[in-house]
Amino acid sequence: MNKHSILSRWWRDPTRTWLILGLLTGCAALLRFLLLDTLPPGLYHDEAYNGLDALDVLDGHLPLYFQANNGREPLFIYSLALGVAIWGRSPGALRVIAALIGTLTVPALYWAGRELFNRRVGLLVAALSVTMVWTLNLSRVAFRAGMMVPLLAATLALLWRGLRDRRPGAMAGAGVAYGLAMYTYLAARFSVIALALFLLYTLIWHKRRCWFRGWVLFGLAALLVAAPLLYYLMTHWANTMGRAGQVSILNPAMNGGNLWSTLARHTVYTLASIIYRGDFIPRHNVPYRPFFDPLAGLAFLAGAWLALTRLRRDAAYGLALIWLGVMLLPTILAEGAPHMLRASGVLPALLLFPALALDELWQALARNKASHKARPGAPTTAPSWPALTLVGAIVLAGAGQNVVAYARHLRSKAVYYNFEAGATALAVDINRFLGTGWQGEGLAAREQNAPDPTERRVYLAQRLWTNWPSVRYLTPTSDALVVLPYQEELPALPPARETLLVLWPFEDNSAAMDLLPQGQLISAQEGAQERGDLENESRLLYITLQAQPADGVPANANIAWEQGIRLLGYAVEATDERTLQVDLYWQATNPVEVGYTVFCHVLRDGQMIGQHDGPAAGGYYPTERWRAGDIVRDRHVIELSAPYEAGRDALHVGLYRWENMEHLAPLDQAGTPTGDTSVRLEP
Repeated sequence: MNKHSILSRWWRDPTRTWLILGLLTGCAALLRFLLLDTLPPGLYHDEAYNGLDALDVLDGHLPLYFQANNGREPLFIYSLALGVAIWGRSPGALRVIAALIGTLTVPALYWAGRELFNRRVGLLVAALSVTMVWTLNLSRVAFRAGMMVPLLAATLALLWRGLRDRRPGAMAGAGVAYGLAMYTYLAARFSVIALALFLLYTLIWHKRRCWFRGWVLFGLAALLVAAPLLYYLMTHWANTMGRAGQVSILNPAMNGGNLWSTLARHTVYTLASIIYRGDFIPRHNVPYRPFFDPLAGLAFLAGAWLALTRLRRDAAYGLALIWLGVMLLPTILAEGAPHMLRASGVLPALLLFPALALDELWQALARNKASHKARPGAPTTAPSWPALTLVGAIVLAGAGQNVVAYARHLRSKAVYYNFEAGATALAVDINRFLGTGWQGEGLAAREQNAPDPTERRVYLAQRLWTNWPSVRYLTPTSDALVVLPYQEELPALPPARETLLVLWPFEDNSAAMDLLPQGQLISAQEGAQERGDLENESRLLYITLQAQPADGVPANANIAWEQGIRLLGYAVEATDERTLQVDLYWQATNPVEVGYTVFCHVLRDGQMIGQHDGPAAGGYYPTERWRAGDIVRDRHVIELSAPYEAGRDALHVGLYRWENMEHLAPLDQAGTPTGDTSVRLEP
């Protein structure tokens, strides 16, 4: 048997479809699960609310609709409960469910493409969906919109099979899938309009598709599955539709008093997003990237034209076009168009159009090859290698662009702030201190006994706990975690061996600082930054003050100053050739009531080559807060104008009042002021 015959037989073998689909699904899984524990960084509050509700489900709370965070359908949250039960309170426990759903979306989209058109269209749809930024992103974030896509794709596949082959079982199955889709995301409800228009379309142009018995079976099955949720929605209309009213362009606050202008503008923006300029929100998309890469975008336009010209030939084209138009309405009719979460229901139809154009290109090349065969009677079932090469190159070129763009996007500052990574860093700081919960990497949270509050205790500002649901989700509650009240008296608890205060830096934290035990080493540290969606500048989210036994404090100075201040020791580290990190360890022998500025000057041959002046402990535990016995670690980072030279450069340290530049003098062994303004330390 010659090589040509072997290839022909393989090409005719139906198992090749499953092999290719399996390979595509495997690639999809790799792209969706790779580094899922850390990318995207952080955990957005919508994801965190889903996680909190999943915890409630595990505690036995089983609602039909979740009211928090503007209300949410339940199916995705019940799925997340399985992830949390396995992996604990971690971002990965939520996102692994989204990644699994996103991986299964690939064969679901193949199924819809195959049923409506043919296997090659199905495979092309699947191939495009593997690396499309939209589907990739939906698969890596714990948003419920991603679950809607495979259920709607299954609905279309089963519905078309049932109508085409008069199969009652397929129609009932389509109804079940459709009913379940209602439990995923609000935008799924718009598909009722699409199905009604499709039925009307078939009544006019394709009466053989109007199998009324099948439609009745479909409707009854869908109604039976969705009935509990529909009843809840009708009896709790204000609670369940409140969010839709807030963002609808029918709301005068959204349309600015000009509904038709807003509608026209949103329609143009949404249609343009397919090939020109897409969603700008980094949680949904690489900002402003269109739905398709350039080649796939051209293929989409060609496929849409093909569908328009064949509306009378095959009802599948009409179904695709109707679905496309209607399922873009959730973003057209709401603020911020285009919005790729609200438009997610369009995906089962959207990807059909570039696949149809590529399939047409394939067939044209194959026909051209067949018409030029030199040997009469040669087999015509062999694969068209020119078609395979060209179509494959188009798909792979777009895939490469998409993956590279999305990989860069995940590591961008925009994603860091949009996914509220600062709040996640806060939770990780608490968990690492207490030795429990998610530690910042890996899918699973650390499971162990509750921390001993006599050994370690965290006091957390109420504002940080209330405003950031990711903190509430990621940090396990225990007696060792105390949330400080806003106005009430602070809790009187026995001191722990180590204490961590986590505070919001823009409020008066004086009372909270009194919770730090006296006589311990106190270290202040700035936490992560945060930034609102529409803001350009970031701000500090939290600070930490840690009190711990003073074991290991350097004792290489022991220099006394006026006002009962003593420098016990210091540590100097060259973090690079032009940067020195200096840690000073101060002790108050009695309370200090005045705020002093600490200065660290680096001199070379009498000339200053670097300095850092600032309040002690970065101003978060300044001298006026020091109590008798407190030991304070005071860090200064000094940028040098020349590379550091050990043995030649000298470090001079002192204190002064900023208001009048009055310096504190160091004391000699007899306790008498020396008259100097600083002391020299040897780095």
